[in-house]
Amino acid sequence: MDNKLTKDKNKLTKDKFDEMVLLAQSVLLDYNCYTFPINVYELANKIGLHLIPYSELPSQKRERLLNVKGTERGLTVSHSKNGNTVYCTYYNDEFGEAACRYTIAHEIKHVVSGDIDKSEGSFTEADEHLANYFAKCLLAPQSIIITSGYQTTGEYIEHFGMSYEASEIWHTSTEKRKRRFGNDYLFIYEKPFVKEMRARSQMRFN
Repeated sequence: MDNKLTKDKNKLTKDKFDEMVLLAQSVLLDYNCYTFPINVYELANKIGLHLIPYSELPSQKRERLLNVKGTERGLTVSHSKNGNTVYCTYYNDEFGEAACRYTIAHEIKHVVSGDIDKSEGSFTEADEHLANYFAKCLLAPQSIIITSGYQTTGEYIEHFGMSYEASEIWHTSTEKRKRRFGNDYLFIYEKPFVKEMRARSQMRFN
């Protein structure tokens, strides 16, 4: 791995990851996504992303995206139309449904955090790493996992529509958190989120 990119990624602090948790919580509440698995396609449309699967692209453009590092799974580009910013999110629908959901969640982060306002192709590895973290926080908030009592990778797949790979990573992270803070522990910024989600969805948390 390129040393510059590795150093860039290693600059990330806990505060940056906490920001992703808070951003994901805000998006879920602002757009009334309170039942899981969330409809990430509908959410993207509400935010203003125009979703375009690779299968609908001309073959030459599709091949170009597939062969460029960083766009194999998807990307978002923006342009101005009638004075408004339009976001076009392309995603590789040759992957399974869970992978598509994850890609779209990843791209949502780039839009709502303002990453996309940077020049095309200027995302750092840190930007991408945080977008991946945000995607997991959006699709399966750890506070919901904990208060719902989910303990297995299979439950992550079933209740949140995550892929096996993403579920394994998130399950490992959540279990590590439980060992450090306790099985029922919530951070201060998670408590009002869970309370509001419970009020809206009337989900029965343990």
